[in-house]
Amino acid sequence: MKRLSAIAAIVIFANAAEAAETFRRANGNEPDTLDPQKYELLSENNILRDLFEGLTSTDAQMRIVPGQAESWEVSGDGLVWTFHLREGLKWSDGEAVTAADFVAGMQRAVDPATAAKMPDIAYKIENARRILDGQMAPETLGVSAPDARTVVVRITERSPLIPTIMAATLLAPVPRHAIARYGDDWVKPGNMVSNGPYALELWSPSTEVRISRNPYYREADEVNVERASFFPSDDQEAALKRFRAKELDFVAAIPALKIAWAKKELPDAVRITAVNQVRYLEFNHRAGKLQDVRVRRALAMTIEREIIAERLMGGGGIAAYGFVPRAIEGYAGAAFDFAGKSRAARLAEARTLLAEAGYGPDHPLEVSFRVMGDAWAKTVSSAIVSMWGEAGVKATVETAEARVHFAAIDQGDFEIALSGWFGGDDPETFMWLFLSGGALNESGYSSAAFDAASAEAETTMDMGARYARFADAEKMLLDDVAMAPVFWTVQASLVAPEIGNWGPTPRGFPRTRWASFGR
Repeated sequence: MKRLSAIAAIVIFANAAEAAETFRRANGNEPDTLDPQKYELLSENNILRDLFEGLTSTDAQMRIVPGQAESWEVSGDGLVWTFHLREGLKWSDGEAVTAADFVAGMQRAVDPATAAKMPDIAYKIENARRILDGQMAPETLGVSAPDARTVVVRITERSPLIPTIMAATLLAPVPRHAIARYGDDWVKPGNMVSNGPYALELWSPSTEVRISRNPYYREADEVNVERASFFPSDDQEAALKRFRAKELDFVAAIPALKIAWAKKELPDAVRITAVNQVRYLEFNHRAGKLQDVRVRRALAMTIEREIIAERLMGGGGIAAYGFVPRAIEGYAGAAFDFAGKSRAARLAEARTLLAEAGYGPDHPLEVSFRVMGDAWAKTVSSAIVSMWGEAGVKATVETAEARVHFAAIDQGDFEIALSGWFGGDDPETFMWLFLSGGALNESGYSSAAFDAASAEAETTMDMGARYARFADAEKMLLDDVAMAPVFWTVQASLVAPEIGNWGPTPRGFPRTRWASFGR
């Protein structure tokens, strides 16, 4: 078959989809990038997971399954993983996908020039850390392609998570021919080619990102939805109105105070699911006043988590006295030692701790508190500031849209910030945020004891023992008050009854390829 250019291929299947049904998705923040190695926001990854597919992938329940690789095996010592690509894989322009494309994507992920936001995902691959530190060249990464259909990955220590990690967007293959031709502009509509179920058709900033079924995808005939559109939806109330007006088929999160209403008025659409997400206060451990554990503990103790989770979030959260969500099946975890204390007892201890740290009525603790502009975040932060006030703490709130908010955190420009993390189906993916020197460690927290405990847990292959060791590591974080968890997310979402075979899971929302229009 004659190869199609990227533009021609997109035009052909876009025109074919004109009359097809479109899955219209509210998608939170406007994406900054659709580069698989440079993304950071969940709203970006929602789209990228439809455009790209790794060596492994996820099924409709978000569990790991073979992706571009049809099989793999691991060496006896657990340090060498060999993945075998399916036959006949192609990019969305008809060019062949080869093992070298996967090697290039992984090397690009750890190349300092790429400036990946989440390179920690690649840390288990041999030499990744030293490459990111500028000590070695990207070509020395422990990945190779002995032939066009074989990818060999060498890791530093044994881990049961390698198949999960290989599904990460960061480690997706890249179309080397498109990058050679367009440079950084390869991610723009008309230039981008992808290897996932969909290809990029349109990106109208602040308006819509549209994708259409990739006819060259390995299972294109099994992708029921021809087209999907992602709409920015920071305003949850506006998204809810659009859903009721049948302008949207999916809304990831509805306003907390509307959950009870939705259960009554939209019973066929509302889905309530506990997910692997934690909302927490991030402390800047480089800030002098927050280097004192007494201060951090006082701030953490005064938060009434049940009020926030049950009243303010309308049941859209579970009060979190630990960091790792309990939605991870089989993980019991650790909790703050003050979890069972009364409000009065916690306030009294918080005031004592602050006094010991040198703060009181004549010299109150003053902190700046960064918050994203989402409606729920404003409500929650106002409550936290009021709770702190009862202990004599004065907080100045700085509110910004999500992109600006998280950019400030990335740059260390904060004292305390309301943050969140949607991890994988293993506690390790939450520990990454606090490892000394890790790229995801924006707070500057550092503990040799925690690093050692986490490292021991990471290499434990027995899942029961692994979870127990991670619980020990989590307790270290809580004893140090490395952060202050507030609530674990209970996702209250809306899925139109017309959308079949698709819905939220504890591990997140499935790829669009699993949806259908009632079929």
